[in-house]
Amino acid sequence: MLFSGMAGIFPSWFVKLAIDGLAALERGASQLNILPSQIQNYLPESISSQEIFNLDPNKLHLILPLTIVSVFAVEAVFKFLFQYNSRKLGLLIVRHLREQVHAHISQMSLAKQRQYDSGSILSVISSDLNSMQSWLAETMMNFFNESIKASFLLVWLLALNWKLTLLSLAVIPLFALPVAKIGKGIRNYARQGQDYIGKVTSYVAETLRNQTIIKAFNLEEQRDQKFEQKSNNLYHLNKRWAFYMALVSPLTNVIGSMGIAVILFLGLSAVQAGDLSIGEFSSFFVSSILLYDPIKRLGRVSTIAQSALGVADRVYELLDAPTQETKSSNQETLVEPVLGALEFQAVDFGYEGKALFEDLWFKIPSQTSVALVGPSGGGKTTLANLIPRFYELDSGKILLDGVDTARMPLENLRQQIAIVTQEPLLFTGSIRENILLGKIGASEVELEAAAEASFVTEFASDMDADIGEMGNNLSIGQKQRLSIARALISEAPIVILDEPTSALDNESQEYIAKAINNLKQNKTVIIIAHRLNTVKNCDRILYIEQGKILESGSHEELVKQDQSYAALLN
Repeated sequence: MLFSGMAGIFPSWFVKLAIDGLAALERGASQLNILPSQIQNYLPESISSQEIFNLDPNKLHLILPLTIVSVFAVEAVFKFLFQYNSRKLGLLIVRHLREQVHAHISQMSLAKQRQYDSGSILSVISSDLNSMQSWLAETMMNFFNESIKASFLLVWLLALNWKLTLLSLAVIPLFALPVAKIGKGIRNYARQGQDYIGKVTSYVAETLRNQTIIKAFNLEEQRDQKFEQKSNNLYHLNKRWAFYMALVSPLTNVIGSMGIAVILFLGLSAVQAGDLSIGEFSSFFVSSILLYDPIKRLGRVSTIAQSALGVADRVYELLDAPTQETKSSNQETLVEPVLGALEFQAVDFGYEGKALFEDLWFKIPSQTSVALVGPSGGGKTTLANLIPRFYELDSGKILLDGVDTARMPLENLRQQIAIVTQEPLLFTGSIRENILLGKIGASEVELEAAAEASFVTEFASDMDADIGEMGNNLSIGQKQRLSIARALISEAPIVILDEPTSALDNESQEYIAKAINNLKQNKTVIIIAHRLNTVKNCDRILYIEQGKILESGSHEELVKQDQSYAALLN
C-alpha cells in the first residue's frame, strides 16, 4: 500500500518534466534539473547541479515514456498485493467475528437468548457481518490507500511550493463539516434498517414454520399484506439512508472545486511573479486535483464508515450481552460414580421481577422416578429447567449428590443430565448422527442397544437414513423415540422428560411408555406430564400449582387423599 501510494506522485512529476523539458529545448538548454526549483534553492549548488539530478532534454522523449511504463508496472504489482491482502484480512476478521458471535450465543443463558428473536440473531450472523466484510475489504482498504496517496501528494506539493500549498489546504477543513453532520444520519438509519431486517427475517421464518396453519385457515393473503407492510417500512428506512448517502458526493465535489479555484488563482499569480515555472505550476495544479480526489473519497469513506458502525453496533451489542458463568470461583466437582440425588433448598425464582417459586424445599432420592403434574403455567417445566441451570436461581440452592450445582462447572453439571423435550428437537442428518449426539464416540454396540431400548429399530432398519430438516421425514412418535435413544446412550444418571407423550397416538404412546420404563433403570427420572396414565407407575408424584407443591406422594396415596390430583385424574 505504501509503494502503491508513493506511485501517486509520479503523474505530477511527469507533467513537470515534460513541460519544463519542452521549455528547456526551446531555450537550447543542455541540462534539465528534475528537482522542483524550490528544493534547488534550498540545496547547495554543488548538490543540486549533480548529474543524478540533471537530464539531457534531447533524451527526454526516450526516457520519459520508458519511465512511465516502468513506474506503473511496478505500481500495478504493489496494488495487486495490497488489494488481495486487504480483502483477505477483511474475510479473516469477519470469519473470526462470525465464529465469536456463534460461540457467544451458545454461552448465553436461555433467559438471555430469549430476549432476542431468532431473526435478529440470523440477521447479525448473515446480513450484518456480510456488510462489515464488504466495508473491511473495500472501504477500509480505500481509506488507508487514499490516506497514503494523499500524504505523498502533499509532500510533493510542499516540495513544489510550500507557501502556496498551505494556502490551498485552508479549504480542506470544510470537508469535515458536512461529512460529520451527514454521518450521524447515516449511522442512525443504517442501524434502524438492520434492526428491521431482523424483524422481516423473523416474520419469514415464522411463515415457513407455520405453513400448515396458514394453508388450513387460508391466511396467505393476510400474511402477504403484513409482509408488504413490513417490507414498506424497511423501504422507507433505507430511503432515508439513501438520501444522506447521496448528499455526500455532490457536497464534497462543490467544496473540492472551491479548493481548485483557489489553487488556480494563487498558482497563476505565482507564475506571473516568477516564483513558479510553467511546468511546476502545471505539476502543482495536477497534483492538487489528484490530492482533492482522495480527500473527497476519504469523505465518502467516512460516511460509509458511519453506515458500517451502525451495523457494528448490533454485532457488538450481541457480543457484549452477558454470558452464563460456566465456572465458579470456589467450584466443586462431583464424586464418581454420580448417583443423581437432587435436593431443592429454599429456592426462589421468578421472571422479570415476578416471583414464581418462593422458599421451595423438596428432595428427589437417587434412582427414583418423580412425576411433576398440575395445570398449565404452574411452573413444572421451569422447575425442571432450573436443574441444568438453563435459568439461574434468584436465591437458594439445588444440590446434586450434596454438591451445590451453582458451584459446579456448567459442562460437568450438564453431563449428568439428559433431556427429552415435549417437541422432539432433532438435527439435520442421519438417525445415527442424532443418537450419537448423546455420547460422542459411542461404540456401535452402545448405539444398537440405545436404538433397541427406545424401539427406534421398530421403524428404522438403516441407521444412516436421512431424517430431513428437524426430522421432517419422521412421525412425531418416531422423533420422540429417537430423542429417548439419545438420552439412553448418554448414560446420564438424571433424565428429564418434558411431556413426552402429549402429542402421540395410542400406539406411539405405548412405545414411548416402554422406552421410559427402560430409561428408569438405574437412573433418576423426572417426568412432566398431563396424561396421568404416563406417571401412575412413578415412585413419587408432585402436584404443582402456581409455583407451589400442593401434594406429594405415590399415585395410590394421592388418589386416597382425594384432593387436587384426584380431581385432575377424574
